[in-house]
Amino acid sequence: MCQQQAGKGSIFVSGTDGDKGVAIVQQLLQLPAQHKHLCAQHVYAGLPDDTTPRAKSLHGLGAQVVAFDIFNDHQAAVKALTGITKLCLLIDPLSERMQRSNAYLYGKAFIDAAKEAHVEHVIFLTPFTPLDSISPPASPSCEQLPSATTTPIIYGSYRSQFMLIESYLHSQFDNNGITILRYPGVLHQHLLVFSKYIAQHNAFPLPDQHLEITVESCNMFDIARATACVAHSPTLRHSRNAYKISSSLLTLEEVGQRVLSGLQRENTINRMDSATLQQIICDSIGNEDQAIFLMEMWGLQQKLSGRRLEITRDLEALTGQSGKSLNEYFEEDEVRDAFLSSHKNGEMSLSKVA
Repeated sequence: MCQQQAGKGSIFVSGTDGDKGVAIVQQLLQLPAQHKHLCAQHVYAGLPDDTTPRAKSLHGLGAQVVAFDIFNDHQAAVKALTGITKLCLLIDPLSERMQRSNAYLYGKAFIDAAKEAHVEHVIFLTPFTPLDSISPPASPSCEQLPSATTTPIIYGSYRSQFMLIESYLHSQFDNNGITILRYPGVLHQHLLVFSKYIAQHNAFPLPDQHLEITVESCNMFDIARATACVAHSPTLRHSRNAYKISSSLLTLEEVGQRVLSGLQRENTINRMDSATLQQIICDSIGNEDQAIFLMEMWGLQQKLSGRRLEITRDLEALTGQSGKSLNEYFEEDEVRDAFLSSHKNGEMSLSKVA
């Protein structure tokens, strides 16, 4: 019989109205079945509306779906988190309700509710890594962040808001109750935003400058697996740590080449200015804020000097397995099918290849 250990308990995942949140919930539910020494935990999926097909899908997986307005109903958030041991604080700008104007407010609201509800362990997922101290900031007006205890100011960049959320989290929780999971760079699943362009032009779009820019990459499934391993472990095993989930380092040109090779297309690159590239992404997903987020996440709006890029072994340390490469990702039949179906159906969904 499975005996509950100290530092383990029920798990709440925020942002499950997005694909990353769904992938994390799936892994949280599946991990105990794959590793018999783990006790199954109650998994709660937080989203703004429990009547949507996604909410019903989460319920079908076995999660307990909890709907509330995090922006306007603090008490509902506290009630939802009361009795929760671990909060997977996922802020997904590609989810249905997130906007560039409210990312910081979303994170702060969950942190405040978690503190009031006495949540033991916050696992914060962020696509951004602090730049080295010698690095010039991407945007001086955005990157000079105030103290977490001062009156918060809403910034234009996602990066500045995520870094401020991280700072605020550390001001509200002891380090013994915090784990940071970083996933910078290109997520394989996000490349689906180019499926329509590839189908129409038989080419991959890239910026007309700095094709030699190197970016980190990882797979959404690997992020979800790492999150589940941390959440199912005793709190003190991974608290006070910041992990970075990163597999291959690729230049932008190599990213384009591997996508086209994986789709069995000719290796043709169409070069364009950043504004045109951003518009292509916006046309694909129908949301300017989400296009801006992807450009930021890929490092296309940062200055190039002083950037720290690395391949870590954190994923292996957390899960005992290596991550999936971009080449391996495209070897899966459902990935090629998703690239074909996403533009035919007129909508982009990342979840079917998560």
